[in-house]
Amino acid sequence: MRMRDLEKASGVGRETIRYYIREGLLPEPDRASRNSASYNDDHVARLKAIKRLQEERFLPLAVIRSLLDADDGERWLAPAAFPMLDALLAARLDPAGDSGRAKVPVTDLLQRLDIQGFEVAEHAATGMISISDDGLMSARDAAILGSIKELADIGFTADLGFTGEQMRFYLDFVEWVTAQEMRLFFEHTAGQVGEARALDMAERGVAIINELLSQLRTRALLRKLAERRRVANDNV
Repeated sequence: MRMRDLEKASGVGRETIRYYIREGLLPEPDRASRNSASYNDDHVARLKAIKRLQEERFLPLAVIRSLLDADDGERWLAPAAFPMLDALLAARLDPAGDSGRAKVPVTDLLQRLDIQGFEVAEHAATGMISISDDGLMSARDAAILGSIKELADIGFTADLGFTGEQMRFYLDFVEWVTAQEMRLFFEHTAGQVGEARALDMAERGVAIINELLSQLRTRALLRKLAERRRVANDNV
């Protein structure tokens, strides 16, 4: 299809399409000549995906590019890279493991956390927590639900617009950043260090990076608060 057909099929203008191609979000079209470009259904599907992620998830283009670029983003999954590290690291980070812990009945959580069933269902629908077919939840997901309830208790309620769907960006961020971390880790350590050293780096790095992210987030919040004060003072 020609550019005008792609615009009509995707609902995206040609200047934006050309920008996406320059930025690597869209593959180059087939070119019969310098002034003739041909697009296909893959371009349409990718444009619709980008548009959906922007409008529904409010994700920046850098994040969208990583999510869409499966070939690049999942090279770290190659099993040849440290074949034993996955199981060993999981055992160190979570010795009991969710499978080794008693599952928590959702009915018990409703009573213990004083939370409504529809709220739990909403968080399950967004992917924040998971519930098995027999109404059980892992200990980790129960802890996540407990943290969400703590936020509600201090005022982050649906009445003020803090719904489960709107909080989904936290999950999107975590999924994206951990995928990037693992990709970089495996690409830069496989073939360079032994498995024992890689295991030690990964285990110790989790806590350090958690603290790093906390400090970076706090610093960013303080900067934005300072910007608000400057804007307020300028408008006085």
